[in-house]
Amino acid sequence: MDAVLGKKVAAPQYYAPEVLEPIDRSLGRRGITGPSLHVDQGHDVWHCYELSWLLPDGQVRYATGVLVVPASSPFTVESKSLKLYLNSLNAHVFENDNAAIRCICNDLAAVTGSPVMLEMMSSVDLRSASWLLDDIAHLGLSDGSTTRFACSGFRSLCPVTAQPDWASLIIDVSSTHFNAGLIGESVDALRNHQGFHEQCIEDLFTRLERALTPDELHVVGFFQRRGGIDITPWRSSQACKPRFERLFEQ
Repeated sequence: MDAVLGKKVAAPQYYAPEVLEPIDRSLGRRGITGPSLHVDQGHDVWHCYELSWLLPDGQVRYATGVLVVPASSPFTVESKSLKLYLNSLNAHVFENDNAAIRCICNDLAAVTGSPVMLEMMSSVDLRSASWLLDDIAHLGLSDGSTTRFACSGFRSLCPVTAQPDWASLIIDVSSTHFNAGLIGESVDALRNHQGFHEQCIEDLFTRLERALTPDELHVVGFFQRRGGIDITPWRSSQACKPRFERLFEQ
């Protein structure tokens, strides 16, 4: 199955890892003017709200999962193909939940060319990981030497359908280099940019790095959910561990 994005495609009835479609990260990065050396530093965190499979006793497992793909992976996965793949697991019987998680991680590692991580989240976990944009002080990634710019209403366009994608942003910049006006201009410049979520955040990161020349920079895009999946790309000038936080609006 090729190029499912923008096409009407029936959900697979059986386990179908072949529906997964890789996206070459290098292609998107070539479209960035002078891409930052840090665009591959960070993670893409996908919250998957429609994980479901069967257990040997007939029990239907239904859960939310958080999937982490490193930004250093040569490929990411096209989100509609991921939805179709996850749907293909709905009637598949796994020995237990760990077997299902291993299967998903192995299939996605084969597509992305890098190890990936998947963890199941209980309703309590999901609630504790969910925040309002106005209440995000705990999301600080630095030692307190940065100033934060946060906004909702960030818009970019799907590279295939040209339909709007919406996100909220958190941008942490070293305090001595913080300039809200320049940050706002960089955000607005991407309003009609066509690109996948990850590439848009990497483009924004590059623009901010070039405009501000900061000692420290972190950019996070909380993109709205589509098809039971939301994507949150995190990019940073410093190595950081994956974070599972999401906004309630996602």
